[in-house]
Amino acid sequence: MKHELLKGERILLREMRDEDLERIHDWENRSELWYLGDVHEPLSEAEISNFINHSTGDIYTDGQLRLMIDVDDKTIGCIDLFEFDKYNQRAGVGILIAEPENRKLGFAKEALNVLSNYCFEVLNFKQLYCHITADNKASLQLFKTCKFEQTGTNRDWVKKGNVFIDAMFMQRLNG
Repeated sequence: MKHELLKGERILLREMRDEDLERIHDWENRSELWYLGDVHEPLSEAEISNFINHSTGDIYTDGQLRLMIDVDDKTIGCIDLFEFDKYNQRAGVGILIAEPENRKLGFAKEALNVLSNYCFEVLNFKQLYCHITADNKASLQLFKTCKFEQTGTNRDWVKKGNVFIDAMFMQRLNG
């Protein structure tokens, strides 16, 4: 995907750049978000710089893909493909709209639809999937609106603080 851009009506999905270092460092080190991913400790600027600079923009090479979400030349978040399984033609998807003032404006919906279309039409994926905590009503609604279906519940899947909460397993199949 190197140097390709994915455009929607209002959003642009683009590769990470060196100038995204501070922004990504801030997002990755928000401890209140750690329960959503696999990293549960601070990342250094050097680790994030390494991630940016060693990303080829090719999910087949890297096994993952992070794209920045731009609106009017302002970066408001990112959308990730992870746990890419080439054989089974699937990947997990996660999205972050970093600041509350940019949420509930349709940017996440547009970004998720643009990325889904790219995965299905260009990369020929069979499916995308995600895990969303049961208490994250906004994300559950977002993914449902974008044609993801809840196909299971993972009981006590995510530790949030000192409590384990369920996560909804959702899938969107190509076709």
